[in-house]
Amino acid sequence: MRNVTRAAKLLNTSQSAVSYHIKKLETDLSVALFRRTASGLELTEEGALLSAHVERGLGAIRAGVDQITARAGSVKVALLPMFASRWLSSRLGSLLETNPALRLSIQNHNNSYAKMNDPEAFADLGIQWGRGDWENFHVTRLWPEKLVVVCSPAYLRAHPIAAPADIERCTLLHVDNKTMWAEWFTRNDMKLSASQSQMMLEDRHFQLSSTINGLDVSLFASWLVQSELQSRDLIDPFHRAFDADFAYHLIVPKGTELPEPAKRFKDWMLGLSCVSPGAALASG
Repeated sequence: MRNVTRAAKLLNTSQSAVSYHIKKLETDLSVALFRRTASGLELTEEGALLSAHVERGLGAIRAGVDQITARAGSVKVALLPMFASRWLSSRLGSLLETNPALRLSIQNHNNSYAKMNDPEAFADLGIQWGRGDWENFHVTRLWPEKLVVVCSPAYLRAHPIAAPADIERCTLLHVDNKTMWAEWFTRNDMKLSASQSQMMLEDRHFQLSSTINGLDVSLFASWLVQSELQSRDLIDPFHRAFDADFAYHLIVPKGTELPEPAKRFKDWMLGLSCVSPGAALASG
């Protein structure tokens, strides 16, 4: 700023008050913080060093105040996009009706929340797909899942599938890795070969659209694709679902204290999870 008068105006105080506090600080520290030049005041080397530390300190204070203010009614939830769109979105209204002060911040992730180095900085809690073996989290399985093999009608006509062994001639679509397919093969008394044709896609929404468009075959939680099966956009060639160790889990980083809004969201989620989406669909 280089000008005591402008600094005083910005601080809504007098020029003499600013000059007094500068002089007092220099006296207390026994160093000169400013030098006078033709263009105004300039920081000395000591002044620049002190300024950098003060700026960082004020930044940390602002961050703390912002965090405390935000936590008064907000919760950051790490969500998988397909889970959010196909399960959570239709239920959010009831949550916000009973918790009108709650501010929900959705943090999308591609099933990576449990693998983050600093997950608590990303979200207070999250939803993760897998077997539940994440040592650094408190893990609650939401409900048991069943998986279905699906493909498009056109793909099935071009690649007849009547028995599990027929899948060995197909290209397997998946997200993350092939462990879900490997489990399916094992449960059908087969072994997933290293030479099996497969393709890893970016996320489950892309996997779903690619499967509908006839790319190859996929495994999905059965409740996630019920609308596509009913509309015949997808076909279940085996006409049955398969048991799985995989499921959706609510996970909370260990060593952190959930703020009250996050606790309310967690309790709400677990209260709804006593009825799986598949059971709800069957009863409907």
